[in-house]
Amino acid sequence: MKRLLLMMLSLLMGASALAAEPKPLLLTHAGLIDGTGAPLQQGMTVVIEGDRIADVYPDGSKAAPGDAQVQDLRGRYLIPGLIDAHVHLTGAEPDTAHYQSLLRALLLGGVTGLRDMAGDDRVLAYLADEANSDAFESPDLFYVALMAGPSFFQEDARAQDASQGEPLGFAPWMQAISNTTDIPLAVAEAKGTGATALKLYANLPAVLVRAITEEAHRQGLRVWAHAAIFPARPGDAVAAGVDVISHAPYLVWEAAPRMPDDYKVRALGDFTHVAPDAPPILALLDAMKQRGTVLDATLSVFKAEQETHPASVGNGIMPWSYAVTRLAHQRGVLVDAGTDSAGLPQRGDAPDLHGLPVVHDEMALLVEQCGFTPVEAIRAATQIGAMALGQSAQRGTIQPGKLADLVVLTADPSQDIRNTRKIAFVFKNGHVFRREGG
Repeated sequence: MKRLLLMMLSLLMGASALAAEPKPLLLTHAGLIDGTGAPLQQGMTVVIEGDRIADVYPDGSKAAPGDAQVQDLRGRYLIPGLIDAHVHLTGAEPDTAHYQSLLRALLLGGVTGLRDMAGDDRVLAYLADEANSDAFESPDLFYVALMAGPSFFQEDARAQDASQGEPLGFAPWMQAISNTTDIPLAVAEAKGTGATALKLYANLPAVLVRAITEEAHRQGLRVWAHAAIFPARPGDAVAAGVDVISHAPYLVWEAAPRMPDDYKVRALGDFTHVAPDAPPILALLDAMKQRGTVLDATLSVFKAEQETHPASVGNGIMPWSYAVTRLAHQRGVLVDAGTDSAGLPQRGDAPDLHGLPVVHDEMALLVEQCGFTPVEAIRAATQIGAMALGQSAQRGTIQPGKLADLVVLTADPSQDIRNTRKIAFVFKNGHVFRREGG
């Protein structure tokens, strides 16, 4: 009798589990840009099972599962979910409820992944836990713990705001590093915040950049850095093994006759007299290509700064930045799409929740100013963004086994990059999200 009861219970549990399994979803007749840089493929089927892409194949080349749901995407186009590889969320909103509205707006605008490049990790850890578990509608979120020289924390109000309540320079996510720092301990404390990576910001010499990078990699953290860390040059960061360097205009410092100690001049390089193809910069780009260092160009933020506060940036910053990004791309450097923003355009003092994510503007600049094809710009905002995150195995392309993060478009983005803005709906982890009325 006991055996019979156990068998019946097992059968009931198995039946319940089978009943709970979601039916496969077939997206058919789609134009597909898979994020790898491959050209548009027409007439494609993508199979979603649960939160993953189960298969991708030409329409009709495989038999559909008998219990599958089918959605005909004839006349529509699929791209991977977009990744904004450089955002700053904390400080953009006054409370958690507002963050949820911001994150939802980003998701509905096609962004399914974010790389937050420094803020208050107490807030970011909470947002990442909620977002990455689908507790609320949001892109998945990955964030850093910041390290810089001690003087930075005395000079930069943003670091002070992000570590309120903690001794300045001693918060695990905002640490001052000097020659006397116990670097293994500092890295371990940073890792304890839940951060994916360290960000090396400013006022660090080359010897400390190398020591921090080597220890972070030993402990399983990635390292993301400003291209120029002052006094460390871009070449010092690349030679140290940093995974991603941010801000195309800062590459100019590689060819500067003297490297300043003051990070506050970072956007005031000599863009008039240092050519983008100066030998030291070409050598830097070739080293980046060889090592697989990703360039996080962040063109849109400097364009906005040049237009609104021209005195804060060097003369000629945008033509130089476009030219060096074009050269980087031509020489095989991986370039992602980061915006150095809250992810949305600003309206007054707050993000515009009705605007489209700024990453669409960043992709447009890559095409219109830097020689990328639309397909290459989409790759920058998908596969290369996933590489920057260290998430290539999970996201960034439309391939079997990857998370079902997809954007459905009503027009062909391979013909016009601005068609990435024409969003019908978005999949994140296999769930559909639509704008109201969409």
